[in-house]
Amino acid sequence: MPPPTPDAKALGLPEHVRCVFCGGEDTELHSAFGPQLSVATYWCRRCRSPFEWIKWQPRGRPPSGTTDPN
Repeated sequence: MPPPTPDAKALGLPEHVRCVFCGGEDTELHSAFGPQLSVATYWCRRCRSPFEWIKWQPRGRPPSGTTDPN
């Protein structure tokens, strides 16, 4: 049985972030901490790839190099 998925909302992290590989938003938090404390690890269900998200990005604004879907 796989370990439970961390609750992103309870940890103050976004539940879904845009995948850096395929651009999909069907992602889930895999680990609240990556190789550095400032990084969270997410999993993309679309392309089945793990990727890192930097926590210090301003909330409500997309990271540089991406477009705002709204």
